Amino acid sequence: MKILIVEDEPLVIQRISKIIKDNKPEWEVVSTVQSVKELNQILDDKFQFDLMLCDIHLADGLSFKAFANRKISFPIIFITAYDQYALQSFDHNCIDYVLKPIQEERLLKAFEKAESLIKNYIPKLFNQELINDLLNKYKEKSYKKRFLTKLGNKIRFVSGEDVAYFYTEDGISYLVEKGSNKKNIIEQSLNELEQELLDPTKFYRINRSIIIHLDGLVDMKPYFNGRLLLSMNAMIDNEIIVAREKVNEFKSWLNQ
Repeated sequence: MKILIVEDEPLVIQRISKIIKDNKPEWEVVSTVQSVKELNQILDDKFQFDLMLCDIHLADGLSFKAFANRKISFPIIFITAYDQYALQSFDHNCIDYVLKPIQEERLLKAFEKAESLIKNYIPKLFNQELINDLLNKYKEKSYKKRFLTKLGNKIRFVSGEDVAYFYTEDGISYLVEKGSNKKNIIEQSLNELEQELLDPTKFYRINRSIIIHLDGLVDMKPYFNGRLLLSMNAMIDNEIIVAREKVNEFKSWLNQ
């Protein structure tokens, strides 16, 4: 099977290629493209491949734009760091979607689905009305840039870029700044932060009580029972531990 990868992050391309090499050695990655412009060119040239793995948000826009008014003769697995709500009604050439950070097991399930469908795949037309609908629905999320915090009697804003990690204790949520030994109270719960407010490419919930910022991570080492102990760029004495069931996904997230 000949594979085209459409992705603008080199590390993600490397990860997908390695998963294919390790699990589908008979498959061949015949080309990679990193922009809508390059994707348009390769489609215009009628480049031959059997399956496309396609990121939605590319450096120069949404990959959907390249499919307008084209009859596509190959199935597509979309890969995205963003919510899949627009794909739920996308019943054309998308046979599956995989969310970032990419989990190997999830991608392999998408591959199995592709193999079962590809022999009987029927080419379909992407009309402009469908593309416009997708572009209107699938907008890049706007994540929270700063947080209103309380420390004693002081109320102040803290930039999201200055956060080392968030944690919860006794039902109260705290923000810890990089290089700080102070914990600031915030009004949002960790569930709200994780599901609605934080960029999933920068923040990761390592256990029930802690969400870390990638830029606040200094190093990590093995811990008891298959867990990981993290050192953060902050001076709070909390133990920052990745739950055992999260370790593999966390490592994949770091490798994006």
